[in-house]
Amino acid sequence: MKVCYLADAPYVHTRRWVEHFARRGYEAEVITFRPAEIPGATVRYVGGLEPMGKLRYLVHAGRVSRLVRASRADVVHALHLTSYGFLAARAGAHPTLISVWGTDVLEAPGLSPLHEFITRYALARADRVTATGLHMAQSTLPYMPRSRAVTVVPYGVDLARFRPRPRPMRDEIVVGSAGRLSKEKGLGTLIDALVIFRDEGVACRVVLAGDGPERRALEALCARLGVADRVTFLGEVAHDRVPAVLQEMDVFAMPSTWEGFGVAAVEAQAMELPVVASWVHGIPDVVAHGQTGFLTPPGDARALAAAIAALARDRELRVEMGRNGRRFVERHYDWNENAAQMERIYREFAA
Repeated sequence: MKVCYLADAPYVHTRRWVEHFARRGYEAEVITFRPAEIPGATVRYVGGLEPMGKLRYLVHAGRVSRLVRASRADVVHALHLTSYGFLAARAGAHPTLISVWGTDVLEAPGLSPLHEFITRYALARADRVTATGLHMAQSTLPYMPRSRAVTVVPYGVDLARFRPRPRPMRDEIVVGSAGRLSKEKGLGTLIDALVIFRDEGVACRVVLAGDGPERRALEALCARLGVADRVTFLGEVAHDRVPAVLQEMDVFAMPSTWEGFGVAAVEAQAMELPVVASWVHGIPDVVAHGQTGFLTPPGDARALAAAIAALARDRELRVEMGRNGRRFVERHYDWNENAAQMERIYREFAA
């Protein structure tokens, strides 16, 4: 079977899907605006006109359509709705599967009438639509044709790779985050919470794994609030190193102002880390409040600090919630089961 993916080739979740099915013996072709090699796959880079930004999706739509038709794939799978999903719909190939990922349905349709049109256009022409969680699926339904469903297929965790070890007793609690340092991640709230810990005498250190446009602003905030010596910026971390980074943390923080799914929280729970996160968008799908961690209002530094402090003072609670989190992920977000679910969709299409 051949699958033609329309997706950003460098993106870790694109690579995970493509590499998985290539190993399964599928013929995989990737049509992308961002080049990268993917083992086992043919990558076709649609280059040029980068200064045009998102307009390039419209400018290159004809070329992408020709590449899709030339691929003669059994399944066309677009990862991200309002960019590659639109191009897949424009190509008119069938069967077409569109996977909704986050901002493409939580934010994009409200940006302009054109964005809403593109959203509805792509969804109306897809043969199947998947979303990473229940919240994402519910957010997609208002733009779907009536009587059409959205299938939930999570982006789970490879539990063989994300395997925790017992954590030692430490003189100070390590609170960490792993992901892009962008404004919607709400990491300024975590820094504000760290100031509260300092003032209350809680021994705590923050580790931020990842890079992004907010790094300089966060570094400046740490310096201005006098906690720069308590915050470590690790920079960009390769995905295969994430388990080792998580192993060195005691609590995982995700104070996002929005989050379509929250795969970082799933990975943290797989490593038996209790998670303190915002009660927003898709995060309640992946963090069981009071069982695998705590959910707090977005932007509320005092609530975030109180939840982390409760875990910092109670090692048994951290261990209990960590074990609950691992079991939760094993039940709902095992990558092998999630990938098998996607494979069943592919085979239904081929049949």
